[in-house]
Amino acid sequence: MKKKIHSSKKLEILKENRIQRLEKELLDDELKGYDHYVFINDSRRAQVITDGKWVTENIRTSVLKHNYKVQNVTKMLIEDFKDEEIKALEEEIA
Repeated sequence: MKKKIHSSKKLEILKENRIQRLEKELLDDELKGYDHYVFINDSRRAQVITDGKWVTENIRTSVLKHNYKVQNVTKMLIEDFKDEEIKALEEEIA
């Protein structure tokens, strides 16, 4: 028997999954090997902690792109997500 889930809860879960994927990409792919501390704040945006040291352009660009993507995710509707993401969520719920 398939569980029914309210569309607002479904949207919330889709957003959370997308933001988690973006965080993983930022930390594991974009900034891997850099010697800087990256902090994800309560609004899920990235901040670079450097102790006054110079931040490379690549790090700053990566953080800005991440924050832009997170901001866009918060405005998304269910139809804005990929079919694969929706299908994966429905399989997870079932």
